[in-house]
Amino acid sequence: MKAYNRDVLKMLPDELESFVRDWAIAKTEYFRVEPFRGTADRGRDVVGFLTSELHEGEWDNYQCKQYGTTLPTGGVFHEIGKVLYYASLKEFTPPRRYLFVAPMGINRNLQKHFFKPTAFKAAFIAGWDDHCRKTIIEGGDIPLDGDLLDLVSAYDFSCIAHVGVEELLADPAAKPVLYKYFGADPGPAPGCGPPGPVQQAELPYISQLVDAYSERRGVAFADHAEVASDPAFAPHLARQRERFYDAEAFKRFYRDNTDPAVIETFENEIYHGVAEVCDEDHKDAYSRVNKVMVQAGSVMPSGVLAPHARVEAKQGVCHHLANEAQPRLIWRRP
Repeated sequence: MKAYNRDVLKMLPDELESFVRDWAIAKTEYFRVEPFRGTADRGRDVVGFLTSELHEGEWDNYQCKQYGTTLPTGGVFHEIGKVLYYASLKEFTPPRRYLFVAPMGINRNLQKHFFKPTAFKAAFIAGWDDHCRKTIIEGGDIPLDGDLLDLVSAYDFSCIAHVGVEELLADPAAKPVLYKYFGADPGPAPGCGPPGPVQQAELPYISQLVDAYSERRGVAFADHAEVASDPAFAPHLARQRERFYDAEAFKRFYRDNTDPAVIETFENEIYHGVAEVCDEDHKDAYSRVNKVMVQAGSVMPSGVLAPHARVEAKQGVCHHLANEAQPRLIWRRP
């Protein structure tokens, strides 16, 4: 997959904040993700709330810094001081994690601090007067004492870290965001075989197949278990289940790593690619299934899925269409 380092480095500050917000949302660990912008941000850019308690519970702070150079020590101390100061005023709890998203990186002094949390805290306390005391509030003077000193002393500075551009882009949660912003190709989807016994969720399309086998045999099969013991139809049923689950894995991967609309378009393209073949006159339902499978394998989808739509996934989508509450594909006709 193409490296998007330069694209991220060229983002404007507001664009980076939006990118990080979408990245935090894609992580799925948060109850809610909220951006804070403007003069009242209190040192917060993007916040990931862990629970419905919001700022009264655990939360992570993503501080976005799109600079033309590496992040300076004084600037980081100032941002940390701002958040901890307002936490000492009970405006919110101290963040569980404090992540500086700085694509251009951090200076060597900060690198040293981030790897030695105890020394980092000591340096922060020693540098309070220089970097925080008179800069947090314009015209104000905030000495490091009382509740504020207690909170700073108790805060775990190992929770503070830097996220560089390479680390950001390597996170699996960044894939859908890269697709949204740059049209990034998420790559091929993993395959997935059937889980063993037929699952409840499969019964609609399985029942359609059992009807097709019964029509071809001229004798009704009691259920899918009876088909599975039949030497003529058991291999066919096994292939259809493989295709169904391959399509399931395919859809899940691209739904997670692109946009749900991509999969909706893919399913619609498969449907329109096979609909006329499905509606043609066939010897029986079994023949209809097989002709549709052949046709599905030849459908060429558009967009980002074009190079990744393997035959099994395209065929499996047909069984998904037959598995819907109102099936778009029906094998046995009156």
